[in-house]
Amino acid sequence: MEAKKLIIPAPLGVSGEDVTTWALPEGAIARLERGGVGDKEFSPDGRYLAVATKIGLWWYKVATMSPIALWETKRGMISDIAFSPNGKWIAISNWDKVLKVCDIQRGVSIAQIELSDFRDSFIFSPDNRWLAIGNRDTGNVEFRQPETGKIVSTLIGETGKGGTFRSIAFSADTQLLASTSRDDTNDDTESIIVWDVESGERFACLTGHTGYIYCLCFSPCGRFLASGGEEDGTVIIWDVGSWQKIKTHTGYGKSDMIPSYSQDGTLRVAAVSYDDDTVTVWGLENNEKLYTADSEARVTFFNGSQLAYQYGPEFLEVWTLDNPNPRRTVQTHVSFVDTSESLIFSQDGKTIVAEYRYGSVLLWDIESKQARPAIPTELAAKNQHIHVSSEGELYVTSVHKNTVKLWKVGNCGSPIADFTDNEPARLAAFTPINSKLASAHEGGNLIVWDVRSGDKLHAFRHPLQTPTDDSDQVWKLMFSPDGKLLISDAQYGPNARLWDVERGEEIHEFPSDEFWDIEMFSPCGRHLVGSAGKNIILWDVKHREILTKFPFLRASEFAYSPCGSYLACGGEDPEGILLWDLKRREIYKRLQLSERGQDVHSLRFSSCGGYLALGAAWETGLEKVPICLWEVETGKRVITFWGHATDVQAVAFSPNNELLGSASFDGSILLWDLTPYL
Repeated sequence: MEAKKLIIPAPLGVSGEDVTTWALPEGAIARLERGGVGDKEFSPDGRYLAVATKIGLWWYKVATMSPIALWETKRGMISDIAFSPNGKWIAISNWDKVLKVCDIQRGVSIAQIELSDFRDSFIFSPDNRWLAIGNRDTGNVEFRQPETGKIVSTLIGETGKGGTFRSIAFSADTQLLASTSRDDTNDDTESIIVWDVESGERFACLTGHTGYIYCLCFSPCGRFLASGGEEDGTVIIWDVGSWQKIKTHTGYGKSDMIPSYSQDGTLRVAAVSYDDDTVTVWGLENNEKLYTADSEARVTFFNGSQLAYQYGPEFLEVWTLDNPNPRRTVQTHVSFVDTSESLIFSQDGKTIVAEYRYGSVLLWDIESKQARPAIPTELAAKNQHIHVSSEGELYVTSVHKNTVKLWKVGNCGSPIADFTDNEPARLAAFTPINSKLASAHEGGNLIVWDVRSGDKLHAFRHPLQTPTDDSDQVWKLMFSPDGKLLISDAQYGPNARLWDVERGEEIHEFPSDEFWDIEMFSPCGRHLVGSAGKNIILWDVKHREILTKFPFLRASEFAYSPCGSYLACGGEDPEGILLWDLKRREIYKRLQLSERGQDVHSLRFSSCGGYLALGAAWETGLEKVPICLWEVETGKRVITFWGHATDVQAVAFSPNNELLGSASFDGSILLWDLTPYL
């Protein structure tokens, strides 16, 4: 029986237009993904959902979860948003500490404010007169005019007692404002300060939470204040007037608590669990569980009746009290790819494969701009990695608990191998050339498996510096191109190891004073490249000795040309990218970087070896990050694209060099048309 293909429909707006072409930078032909998600807010009438992402502000129609607009793409990196109660304005802040107040009907900014921290909280007053901004460091709260951004008054917090400001809240009549403040005796505990808005005087200081406070919410009648704890599963109800506790709700586990009153005064809470990555809506009066869903990111709970959350790493969903069936976006908001090897074109150039940091591998069809999982989602673990054979065949390993599975892309009805050990697995490596799979487990245990027979061939142990520390584990595992050797490296040391897979023994220990990082084998397998301090090291695999060292400031990215003749090295060296001639063991060329974006974050040669692409890291002052393309033979820079809002994690050429793909920390993949330049 043929395996069912799970298709994510191409992203179409409410009028049927292709939103992958919305607000594209010059030279780009499509944007796959819609950016990593931050804040999410419902419009006051509940009909629309605004989603802050790293590429801009998306607008969705809640009834269909179809996108209707994309704003603020010039810079992107949106962190938080807030609607005015009358629906006239929306306040938008970004990672550059810039807050804009925008007129929603006209779609233009009417005021711009500089924040002290991009995490500063802000909220409009119920009467729409003020925009209140909580200063994370000082504990002050500023009142500003929405139309001008000018400060009208400031509530002065106590010096050194700034709150985390996950939430500030107005009473329904705008007479009171509640904010958080650190406790007098314990920096890990917060209290609630209640202010008189007009006079600026403090009405009360409420203590009772044993940790940080995640959310504050006044009741519509003005008689109650609800406060939800961070990670403690606690909600406290306070009487407005006496400022005494009325009731404490506990027993919701290690959860962030988001209390929210409905218009009729019913209090419900969304509990975001750290234990199992779920969000659950509860009715607090009778402790009734109303809804539960998987969620791995920030949650929005509005009017006690509308919930917006991220379902898994791929979708946004909305649940409403009157419609228990959740509505889902028809396009993914995935996180981002993790390494420079996480983006690959298929041999026929029709598909681009992306491996994401928090779990999944997606296959994007270039023509239709549709995506499907590389592994059936109902069968796969979240920790997935791409492996490519010398013939271009694609494989994916998935790691979950004690089990490692191997899948061949295109034939994913069931895994071609399934291995289980006693210790939890951390990562896996696969070599198609001799069908060996290596898995790294807790405690530094390494296992080499025969994929064809399913047998355990060898068990090694990589020594760890702090074996009782969960974060000290083997973090790098790679086979040599011929599959005969295996390298393992641990998070904190001691030294990296080289293992003979055929004989089942350790054959070399790399001294930590000579190798800080081991990067990759050469395509022929004769060399290893690594770095130590301000030097790049070329190591002879056969003779197990250093061939040469050459100086380079903070090398972090490397790429071999397909023929193995050249090694490109990038990082933070002001002299640019170094091209090293491996045969002559000498510098072939230096490729000069642009004046802006000099920190190299990803490198890739074209399949013909004639071109080299670079993706840079974000630097202060950049609105967009450069992607540069050079001709290797001449050292001429062919073109520089400016498209992503932050670090470019990976670049990849299509086999015919007509397209360049770039994947960024902003949670998007851009496809660039190279035909006018090559």
